[in-house]
Amino acid sequence: MERLRGIVDIPSGTSDEVVWSIAKNYQKIRLKAKDPSLVRAARRIAIRAIIDRTLEELGPTRMPMVRKLIDYSPGIEGEIDISSTLDNMSSPASNDATQIVMERKELKRIACVLIIDASLSMTGEKLAMATSSIAVLAQRLKGIEYAVILFENRANVIKKMDRDVDLEKLIGDLLDLNAMGYTNIESGLNAGIAELEKAKTPNRIGIIITDGNYTMGHDPRTAASLFPKLHVMMTTGLDAREDICAGMAQQGKGKMFEISNYEQMPGVLYNIIKTFHFRLSTGGGNANR
Repeated sequence: MERLRGIVDIPSGTSDEVVWSIAKNYQKIRLKAKDPSLVRAARRIAIRAIIDRTLEELGPTRMPMVRKLIDYSPGIEGEIDISSTLDNMSSPASNDATQIVMERKELKRIACVLIIDASLSMTGEKLAMATSSIAVLAQRLKGIEYAVILFENRANVIKKMDRDVDLEKLIGDLLDLNAMGYTNIESGLNAGIAELEKAKTPNRIGIIITDGNYTMGHDPRTAASLFPKLHVMMTTGLDAREDICAGMAQQGKGKMFEISNYEQMPGVLYNIIKTFHFRLSTGGGNANR
């Protein structure tokens, strides 16, 4: 720790404060430290700190379950649905196990593509925390297929919809990423649509994190209209384009959320997915409306 303090300013506080400071300063440590073993140690600490901070910001997570009626078979999990079973029994003579109806509660499967602006301000721990949010939710809640796309001058699919990845490796790779200065939102959205098409479930949603200030490509509002549903998390700042972000949300039949601190991302992301899932689970109409 003393060697790290000789490179960056790490406060003397609780262990949580110290490790989080290492995560936030990892880019500087990586560039300034001359000892590779010190960089590797800082990287391990940063990865764990980001996962722990994501879990802390998410808090308790739970999705509404869907009631599903299924025919009985030996070993099946669930409870007998009395009403449906009685309806099946036309006469005492025909009563057998094949007429038993079971009730089981399941999660509706959903597919989510997370599209992240990786230009300039969104680097290191910010990218890692955004990605950690969707990965941790998928692990906790089950039933979520997801893809992650970064974009600057072009889109880069870092986690494909149909592939599993190791969370710690994914976060570590993001921590080591160097951001570029150009912003091609259209490219990110097009890549997101392509990944959503690989999903096994028809319940699909896109979420983009950006300030809306595109410097390459066409107006992204056109590409946003191709999504079944697209929500926009707008990072506030002097360069933020609220008109573009609001327009993408409108064209994508979704909502825009303003975030002033990247530590807000896990909570906002969870609320978006939970609301989408709730509308599916309650049967209150098409969740893509």
